[in-house]
Amino acid sequence: MDLTNKIATLLDRHMVLPLLDFLSKKEVYPEKDLLKAKYELLKTTNMIDFANSIHQQLNSTEDNSPEFEAKRPQVLATYEKLQTASAKVITILQDPSVLAVLKQEKNVLRSFLEKKFKFTNAMVDTLFDFAQCEFQIGSYQGAADMLFHFRILSTDVEKNTNALWGKLACEILLQKWDIALEELMKLKEIIDNPPSSTAAAVPNNTQQLIQRSYFIAWSLFVFFNHPKGRDALIETFMQPAYISAIQTTCPWALRYLTACIVTTKNRRKNTLLKELVRLVASERELNSIHNGEAQQQQQQQQQQQDPLTGFIYTLYTEYNFSEAHKSLAQCVPVLEKDFFLETMKDEFCETARTMVFESYVKVYREIDIGVLSATLGLSRDEGEKWVVDLVRGVRMDAKIDSENNTVIMGAQYTSVFQNVIERTRNLTFRTNLLASNIEKREVELASRRAGVTGVDGKKESKKGGNSRFNK
Repeated sequence: MDLTNKIATLLDRHMVLPLLDFLSKKEVYPEKDLLKAKYELLKTTNMIDFANSIHQQLNSTEDNSPEFEAKRPQVLATYEKLQTASAKVITILQDPSVLAVLKQEKNVLRSFLEKKFKFTNAMVDTLFDFAQCEFQIGSYQGAADMLFHFRILSTDVEKNTNALWGKLACEILLQKWDIALEELMKLKEIIDNPPSSTAAAVPNNTQQLIQRSYFIAWSLFVFFNHPKGRDALIETFMQPAYISAIQTTCPWALRYLTACIVTTKNRRKNTLLKELVRLVASERELNSIHNGEAQQQQQQQQQQQDPLTGFIYTLYTEYNFSEAHKSLAQCVPVLEKDFFLETMKDEFCETARTMVFESYVKVYREIDIGVLSATLGLSRDEGEKWVVDLVRGVRMDAKIDSENNTVIMGAQYTSVFQNVIERTRNLTFRTNLLASNIEKREVELASRRAGVTGVDGKKESKKGGNSRFNK
């Protein structure tokens, strides 16, 4: 079940190209179809040489694409023009007197530049335009540098946000994951707490939902390549606002959340797993409502379900070990052909088997190793070795009866104190979140009241002749 088509709709065209290269390597689709897709993507870019190479492969020719060759003079002329204009701005920024005030507040810096160098908004916008030009030709480092300077100077809130998206795309394509994670977190802060020019402005919930949908898709590049990315993905995606976005517009993202929670070493794994089970069950119920209750439709629905979330559902909601084994077997080819999860295949499968075993021993006290091996998708010898290593590794209260080829589990009781801890673990977080939401709501209401009071005050001041303009 390939998710490229769904994810690609939320990505920049340049970011889709690595996904197509991966699909080509894995031979998921015919090579000619992938070449056509690449060429269509490149049509709206200025990557002329790259497009020509795709054209040559696609048509088995040594000739360049007439369509792109016709664009070359215009692209070069635009590039040279913007390069010259932006060079003047960069020269000013490298002046020693400017470097001395570069770290001060943006308004102070702009005021200094306007007085000494007659700096204008048009000069700042030149950096933005040149960054776009460089990005379009595939010069991602140059684009990143221009956007860095632009964000230092610009006071335009909307353009600054667009520049941050562009900077993030550049760092992703350059595979600079530390910087990309920093930019991603800055972007998250802007989406969650959008800046506004007026104190009374209220965030647009629909716009936030759209922005979070794009954020979720873009973030996969960073989270699955940064050493601490998977924990960051769990922390981000499990926040109420992002859970809402996943359920509303990005249900496919549950695959990646599932992969991270299954393989996490986080101490809160049990709590996270319970929340994930709830989310997966909720998604299944929603799909059942949309697809109807007919048996044929239910069968089609089961075939279309993601095997990773299907594994969680069958194991923890249905407690069906046979179906869980089938889902786990289906996970292997999906993980192998997923751009983001390929490197996690062995880790996921190993951890998933452990989860099946842990659930299995909660139901059965005496377990036949042969039956368990079949459930785990292992041969009898592999299953016996795996069980022995697991019992020794995690120090389970279990005995292995070699004569009868069974595992005998000791009695397991959950401490009352552990139950209390598990049930109250998220209490502080949820309380703080509720208090924060109430505080934000009070600020919004106060801002609105202040706006109304300000209007009434102006009317009264006009009547009394005490306006500041009259003093």
